Amino acid sequence: MELVPSRQGRRQFVMNTAAAAAAMARSVWVPGAEPQSTSTSDIRITGVRTFMFNVDTGPIRRDPKTGLPISSAFKTWLFLKLETNAGLTGWGEASGEWLSPIVRTALHEWEELLVGGDPLNVTALCEDITSRLPWKGGPVIGSAIAAINMALYDIAGKALGVPVWRLLGGKRRDRILIYDNGGLSFESVDKAVAQARGAVAAGARGLKGNPLEGRTWSMDRRELQLCTDIVQAVREAVGPDIELLLDAHGSPTPELSIAFAQMVAPWRPLFLEEPCKVGSITALRQISERSPVPIATGEKLFSYRDFCEVIDARACAFLQPDISHAFGIDNFLDISRRAAEAQMLMAPHNAGGPVHFAALMQADSAVSNFLIQEVSGDAFREFDKYVEHDLKLADGFVGVPDRPGLGIEVRESDVARMPYDKRMSFRQYRHADGSWKGW
Repeated sequence: MELVPSRQGRRQFVMNTAAAAAAMARSVWVPGAEPQSTSTSDIRITGVRTFMFNVDTGPIRRDPKTGLPISSAFKTWLFLKLETNAGLTGWGEASGEWLSPIVRTALHEWEELLVGGDPLNVTALCEDITSRLPWKGGPVIGSAIAAINMALYDIAGKALGVPVWRLLGGKRRDRILIYDNGGLSFESVDKAVAQARGAVAAGARGLKGNPLEGRTWSMDRRELQLCTDIVQAVREAVGPDIELLLDAHGSPTPELSIAFAQMVAPWRPLFLEEPCKVGSITALRQISERSPVPIATGEKLFSYRDFCEVIDARACAFLQPDISHAFGIDNFLDISRRAAEAQMLMAPHNAGGPVHFAALMQADSAVSNFLIQEVSGDAFREFDKYVEHDLKLADGFVGVPDRPGLGIEVRESDVARMPYDKRMSFRQYRHADGSWKGW
């Protein structure tokens, strides 16, 4: 038995539902407008628009030992809008640090492959584009297809008057457990405890931070001890029921991550994310076998094949595909089904905006092997600036929307006025001797 519909099954489900809807001459739901009587069989894509803008992330963080920047003052978000002759619009997102301008170019280059197409042929239309390209993977193509895939599902849901999760075979949960990816600082014990308490007071039930970034060389034992002390102090401050998640950003050596996992295990982190550089399944599996803390990875993987290599080796415990970079909702579901067969859980990556999060809510609700969802608490609280939505955090969960499509509508006029500055600071993860340490 399939856990979620196959690509062919999803495509047929959408087409069958569309045919039934057309036969009933149902009305098309358009946010902010009167319903239009339009046959779903007549809907065609008429235009492609993109919105690229900066979102403030606070002051640049600097390595206390080198003084070099390890963060930027903003992120660049990229929204895609597909327009149709029925007045329906679909929204997708392909936000990625330093990648957004390249992905935006790809989306506009593919406009001729989209205009005139039937937006209800969601999977077929995305496969048609990728079939034309000799290059099949990577973050640029994966991000562009992801945005298109989201936007097509958004249109299909609106055309049929149903949330996207219905097109994915139905929801398996009514609310999504989330964690705050900015709730845990590793600068000092005092700052970590204060920040963690603040995040919990704001409603977070899971806190994530980036340990080991302050190391001065590959096996910095002082950094190991400091980060362990922070995990212990935060656990004692927030109690046993708050999940702690540790993201090493793929920069440590396997030996350093194994040593860290062994030191922090008594304070029960939910997982250690990206404990080594991407590329070696053997190294990842070695860490998983020796670590008393479950290992998570996946944000730097893109194609179905990329994930199959990790799944088939069972090289980690939890998978973290990024729905805005790993070819969208369809590929996300295919990955989850393959992972479920290996009894692996999904903890999806999310460093994007509200369209990305809305797509995740639909997909997370439909898979059987979901664990927990990442979100920036600060960004989540600002979603109202960018979209109309019903997303609310309560007791560590966000309810799955029932609105048609992705469940949000972008505030287009507001987004169009957002500033864009391409001068994003490149991170400088360096050891004390000047050598590169990440990521």
